[in-house]
Amino acid sequence: MAHNIAGIRLGEALGSKALTVWIGDGANFPGQSHMGRAFERCLASMQEIYAALPEGWRLFSEHKMYEPAFYAPVVQDWGTSLLTAQALGPKAACLVDLGHHAPNVNIEMIVSRLAHAGKLGGFHFTDSKYGDDDLDAGSIDPFRLFLVFDALVDLGESGDAPAYMIDQSHNVTDPIESLIRSADEIRRAYAQSLLVDRAALAGYQADNDALMASETLKVGFRTDVGPILARARLDSGGAIDPITAYRDSGYRAKVAAARPAARGSGGGIV
Repeated sequence: MAHNIAGIRLGEALGSKALTVWIGDGANFPGQSHMGRAFERCLASMQEIYAALPEGWRLFSEHKMYEPAFYAPVVQDWGTSLLTAQALGPKAACLVDLGHHAPNVNIEMIVSRLAHAGKLGGFHFTDSKYGDDDLDAGSIDPFRLFLVFDALVDLGESGDAPAYMIDQSHNVTDPIESLIRSADEIRRAYAQSLLVDRAALAGYQADNDALMASETLKVGFRTDVGPILARARLDSGGAIDPITAYRDSGYRAKVAAARPAARGSGGGIV
C-alpha cells in the first residue's frame, strides 16, 4: 500500500492521472491460502490506495490468469477485477492486458462487457502466442487487435475514454523500435476498425447472416491503411518510415555510449 501511494505522489509530479494496480499475490497449492480471506485483504488494501487518489485520478484493477501464483491468483480474471472496481467506487475501473488471459479467450467480448458495466478503464496492448508473452502489439494476432478496436468503435464515446498503454518486454529487439512498431500497429487496427460499415453489419446481425456479418468485418481488416498512416505521420511532422528514420539517426549508439549497460543478472529470457 505504501509503495502504491508513493507511486501516486511520483505520478502527481509527472502529471499522471491514473494508477494501475496488479496484484501478483496468490496460492500455488490447494489449501495454501483461504481464497475468500485473501480477496478480502486485497479489497481492504485497494480501498486504502483508492482513498489516496488525488482529485481527477482513476485507479485501474489489472487481472492476470496466472503467474507468479499459478493455482489461485487473487485477481485472476475480469470478473474478479470488475468486483474490485465496483466495490471501490466510481474512480475505479478495470484494465485489460491482452496477454493476461487463457489462450483463445474472447477478449473483445470482455471489452464489451466491461464497457457495458461502465468499468472499462484501459489497456495494456501486448501480443502473445502462449501466455503473457509481452510481445509487440499485432505481431502474432493482428486480427484480434483489430477486433478489440472494432468493439471500441462500436461502443462509441460513452463514458470515460480508455487509457491506451503498452506493457511489453523487449528482450531481443531495440525497445524503442518495438514501441514504434507497436504504436503503428495500434493505429493501424484503429484505422481499419473505422472502415467497417456499421449499418450493413447491424443489418446482417439482425438477420443472423453469419457469413456476411463476418465478411463485413473482414473488409475493414483487409483494407491496406498503410498509406493513410504514412500521410498522417508526414502531416504531423513525423517520418513516413519511422523505424528506418530512427536507425538512420544513430540515436541508439549515441545513448549507449553515454549510458553504458549496467552489469547484472539477466532474467533468463533470450
